[in-house]
Amino acid sequence: MQPTFISLSKKKLIKGLITSIVFVIIGSWMLISQPDTSNPIFNNPFVKYGAASLCVLFFGALIFLFIGKLRDKGYGLTIDDKGFHDNSSASSVGTVLWKDIEGFMKIKVIRQEMLVVYVNNPDHYIERETKAWVKKTRKHNFSQYGSPIIISAHALNCSLDDLKKMLERGWERKGVLEM
Repeated sequence: MQPTFISLSKKKLIKGLITSIVFVIIGSWMLISQPDTSNPIFNNPFVKYGAASLCVLFFGALIFLFIGKLRDKGYGLTIDDKGFHDNSSASSVGTVLWKDIEGFMKIKVIRQEMLVVYVNNPDHYIERETKAWVKKTRKHNFSQYGSPIIISAHALNCSLDDLKKMLERGWERKGVLEM
C-alpha cells in the first residue's frame, strides 16, 4: 500500500483563525463598552460579563491553536500499511494501528460532522496521552460515543466522507493482506 498523505487545509485554518479573532473582538468590546440591552437576562451583569469573558478566553485559546496548526509543516493525516497517523488537531490521537480498529461511524455534534474510530483497546489510546486536558477529552469521547478516537476533517484538505472512505479502504485492505 502506497502511503496516502492528507495535508492540513490552510484555507480552513485561516477561516477558523479569523472567526476566533472576531469573537475575541466582540467579547472584548462587550467587556469594555458594557452595552445595555432590553433583555433582562442579557442585561444581568453576571450573565453579560460571564459570556463575554468565556468568549474571550475560549476563542483566544483557539487563536493559539489555529496559529500552531498553520505553522505545522507536517501532514494532517497519513495512511499506510500499519494504520494511520492523525495530526489534524491539538488533541490528535497520533498513530492508530489497523489491528486495533473495529470500525468507523460518522456522527454529528453541534452541526459538525466527525468520524468515530472504534478500537478494541480504548484504554490504550486514553492512557498513552500525557496532556491532562486531552486525556479528559478522550475519556469523555469514550463515555459519550464508545471510542476515545474522534477525528474531524475541519482542518484537513478533504471532506469527512472522503476521509472515511480512505480509512475504510486501508483497513479493509490490511485485513485482506493479513489473511
